[in-house]
Amino acid sequence: MFNKSTFFPLIGARVLILGTLVLGGTLLRGDYVGYAINGTAIGVFGGVDVTGSYSADLSQSSITVYGAPGSVYTYSYTFTGPVNGKGYSQTSQIPPLPCIIAGCIMTAPGQASLSVFPVTSVLADIGFEDTGELFTGTGTLVGGSILTNLQGGPSSSAPVSLPGPGPVAEITGSLTQETLEDWYKFEWGSGAFSVTASVPDAPSDASYSFSVGVAGTCSSDGSTTLNSANGFTSTIAIANLAAGQYCIGISTNSLNDPAFGLTFNTPVTGIPAASGVPEPSGLALPSIGFMMTVGWRLLARPSRRQRTEAQTPVE
Repeated sequence: MFNKSTFFPLIGARVLILGTLVLGGTLLRGDYVGYAINGTAIGVFGGVDVTGSYSADLSQSSITVYGAPGSVYTYSYTFTGPVNGKGYSQTSQIPPLPCIIAGCIMTAPGQASLSVFPVTSVLADIGFEDTGELFTGTGTLVGGSILTNLQGGPSSSAPVSLPGPGPVAEITGSLTQETLEDWYKFEWGSGAFSVTASVPDAPSDASYSFSVGVAGTCSSDGSTTLNSANGFTSTIAIANLAAGQYCIGISTNSLNDPAFGLTFNTPVTGIPAASGVPEPSGLALPSIGFMMTVGWRLLARPSRRQRTEAQTPVE
């Protein structure tokens, strides 16, 4: 006899195990598929830059809002969690108005909040408010893999290959005191190329070198400096970059270690591991596929109890 109470919980347990294995293989470092966003919102006292990324299902994000170059506004916030969720509202960094009149009541700090509304696959509306000051604007979206906290190579002669082969939209990382540079290698198919680097929470007196070029030099096709004059944000654009393997990197002499972002406005592809020597991610996928195959065979095979019940004649 077919016993639902025994069979369906068994399916649920096996599917849960398989789902956990699959998720574990995909989220080893927190990477996800989604959109990188770069934009500006304007208010009465200047503008703010908005940069970061969010997942395609809007369930996770990390977007930083900070004062644009020349803006009177000088504060910085990073919003995380589901897009437009609870994490998109924080206590304001703007000090409350001082209480200088006898008998007055000190006011509490205001709120800083962000709203992001995707309009198309390449454009989003942005709204930011801090203690009643409203900033509005738009952001450019770039779809692809978001590689979070990816440690780069220690020098331009030893860049780390981006995992392949899918399109990569953004890399995030941090320049630690032990490693004051990060270098990455990628594949480019040819045509117009553009990449933006940003260090939102950089110290005002710091500077960062940012360059891209053929593998081996990493600076032959463009370089720039990120500093307080450009709000620690700059773009390298190349009208027609030939097909081939290139590397990109960011370095500094500052001992501070703020997070940085490299957004490929024209997505690049990773470099698959050499045949016979798969990268760890390449090993994970076949393993997951094998486990799923075994799991589904287990699902299709009845338990010993079910086989016994099926062979017992009904009186």
